[in-house]
Amino acid sequence: MMRIHAFLGLLIMASAVAPGVVQAHSADTFTVVIKQSGLTPSTSQITYNDSVVWHNTDGRENLTHRVVFDVDGDGLYNGSGDWDSGDLVAKCDSTTENSTENNSSSDCNITFMVWFNGTFGVGEYNYQDLLSDGTVLNGTIVVTEDVHIENSTSPAIGSTFGATENENVQPPSVEEEDDGDDVRRLILMVGGLSGLGALGLIVLLLIRRS
Repeated sequence: MMRIHAFLGLLIMASAVAPGVVQAHSADTFTVVIKQSGLTPSTSQITYNDSVVWHNTDGRENLTHRVVFDVDGDGLYNGSGDWDSGDLVAKCDSTTENSTENNSSSDCNITFMVWFNGTFGVGEYNYQDLLSDGTVLNGTIVVTEDVHIENSTSPAIGSTFGATENENVQPPSVEEEDDGDDVRRLILMVGGLSGLGALGLIVLLLIRRS
């Protein structure tokens, strides 16, 4: 029994020393494709610290797209919480470079990126895609919290295991006490019956001798 208790104690100590494993969300990039038929997808759900890239594939001639978000509803897209991709085209010529930077001043942009970290945090962003022909497409980005899940079998801080200086012997459980009482009763009963048997034998011997 003592060996079993010692083995269990070692297992508990090993689990206490082993560090907990935390599953953290790694940043991802999600793409919204701007097609002739519309935004794909029109609604996206991402996690805080992710980024979204709008990629224009609408190659209709002389047609541009413009992804905007107006946080204060003033009709302007120059605030610190606003988005403005500028004109997005489907193809740039060889003399210009594509840019994915937010609010870039490049003359030719195919993509537009927003990183949801810091200024743009958890929440729902209802944005618009303004086409140069006057068409307006609506889209939504839903940003959820980055919840860290800790998987750990470690005991709580402050937990103690084994005997201490003031607690060397654990008190017996109620079941152990009941078992001990039953054994004692059985021993007394056997001893009493043995005594009665011995007394009976003595009486019989005395009767035979007389």
